[in-house]
This record gives sequence, structure tokens and C-alpha cells, in this order.
Amino acid sequence: MNLYFAGGILLSVLGFLGGLVWFSNQAGRHSAEVTTSERDTANANATACATHAMLEARTNGVRNIAGLTGELDRGTF
Repeated sequence: MNLYFAGGILLSVLGFLGGLVWFSNQAGRHSAEVTTSERDTANANATACATHAMLEARTNGVRNIAGLTGELDRGTF
């Protein structure tokens, strides 16, 4: 076998392995980005729901002491 032919095959194999490592690294980064994005979306949705509940309580909440004691007596507060 010619030395140049063996060197070419060796470089081809190393290039293939290097490409495989690069592709695996990119896939791992993409997976991490997707996971982070999903977690951030879930946190944003939870914050939005909590903010909406606070706004709802502020808008439609009990306005006076008599209403508050009535709500507490009924157990619906």
C-alpha cells in the first residue's frame, strides 16, 4: 500500500471522527437550549398566572370590613 494512500485514509478517518464530535457537540448545545427555553417558558407562564390572580384579587377583592368578615365567616376568602 502506498504511503500517500494510507495517509489519505488516516486523514479521512480523523476528519470523519472530528466531524462526528463536532456534530455531537452541536446537538448537545441545541438540546440544552431547548431545555432552557422550555423552563423559561414555564416560569413565565407561572409568573403570568400569579400576576393575573393578584390583579383579579385587587380588582374584585373585598372593599370593606363587613365584606371581609362575611367572607371569612363563610370560609370563601
